[in-house]
Amino acid sequence: MRFATKRRLDFLVGEPVCVVLNLLARLLGRLLHRDHALRSDFRCIYVVKLLGLGSVVNATPLLRALRGAYPRARLLFVGFEGLGALLDRLPLVDDRVLLRDRSLWLLAWDAVRLFVRAWRERPELVIDLEVHARASTILTTLTAARNRAGFTHSTAMFRSGLYTHLLYFNRWAHIADCYLQLGRLLGADSDDTRLEPPRLLDRDQAEVEEYLAGRRVGEAFLAVNANVGELCEERRWPPERFSRAVEELLELGLGPLVLIGAPSETALNQRVIDGVREELREQVHQAAGALTLGGTLALLARARLLLTNDSGPLHLAAALGTPTVSLWGPGLPQTFRPRHGHHRVIFHGVYCSPCLYLVDTVPCNGDNLCMQSIAWQTVVHQVLDLLGDPRAASYSDPGGPSGSTYFAGEMARWVARPSRTEQPGGRPSSEREVPDEG
Repeated sequence: MRFATKRRLDFLVGEPVCVVLNLLARLLGRLLHRDHALRSDFRCIYVVKLLGLGSVVNATPLLRALRGAYPRARLLFVGFEGLGALLDRLPLVDDRVLLRDRSLWLLAWDAVRLFVRAWRERPELVIDLEVHARASTILTTLTAARNRAGFTHSTAMFRSGLYTHLLYFNRWAHIADCYLQLGRLLGADSDDTRLEPPRLLDRDQAEVEEYLAGRRVGEAFLAVNANVGELCEERRWPPERFSRAVEELLELGLGPLVLIGAPSETALNQRVIDGVREELREQVHQAAGALTLGGTLALLARARLLLTNDSGPLHLAAALGTPTVSLWGPGLPQTFRPRHGHHRVIFHGVYCSPCLYLVDTVPCNGDNLCMQSIAWQTVVHQVLDLLGDPRAASYSDPGGPSGSTYFAGEMARWVARPSRTEQPGGRPSSEREVPDEG
């Protein structure tokens, strides 16, 4: 299922289910008077985080804290199947349950299997790391665990009555700090925010060695991630800007470059490659679809640097100790940026930034002014500066128009997306169709 479909189902199906469960939980709570004390002899703890490679990586300080507070407990992680390869490489996780989200029926069947397993294992504590999801709330509640913990805020009040331990979610705190604060509430006190690196398997190393040897790529290469997940595609820097930055880096002798990504991201990577001058293209290599996630991890561990949008590979590279230059707009760096190691953040906030954490549909409707405001010269400068290259001083932000015709913050219901021309003052012209509101 696409992310938009999951989001609609989460509201349309999840909302009434949470209402019913809330009534039942309150009734049973009055009848059973269960003890919700937290004890160090817990045998089994479930952690629920359905999606987000970066979020899982940023949860590793919490997992380490839980290990210290509950040394006898098995940690079982529950997530969608796309997290499987990463979870298999996290030493802090003892076991995992993967839910197939390809269809509603597969998801429902796997959820039932999870409930049966939980009723048999009887975990003493289930921790929900999702912030907005009703699906994770339903999964957590129906495990029937004695202690159920998670976050609450203005759009997650449905959890009141369902969870025994609730923590206010601070949207502006770093996500790792949010996770650790929840751990403190649960008796796992730690200030260690270091990310736990994924374990690289022998087959991951062999896979990347074969890939690099087949393309005659040596050890001194840069990695590039021009893609983003479905959560918010407006986080993507324009492919033509990536092409221009890649071209400049190659002219400076910093090649070869390897473009990473999932199989579904091959086409966008190819757009970046096609935008590079023909005589330089042989130094740009496509890894999307050619490497598994394990192979990509091994590739990131060897790269001199990763140039990336705000997305999962940024956090994977940070956990592996690889320097990064990351590009931000809809998201706010202070909440997700890497905090250990060598990293540079480029953020050109405009009036409506950040929007990612506050709305279901971003106001620009794809015309991401914030990302288009980032100049390729700024990116090249940060890459060179992070590598200690003195030529960095030759590059600076030239300023000037971004190429976007979006008026920052404007909310309109578009019937069509015709061509739009720029008016004085940066406001788009009236060449648009907006429903007559009478």
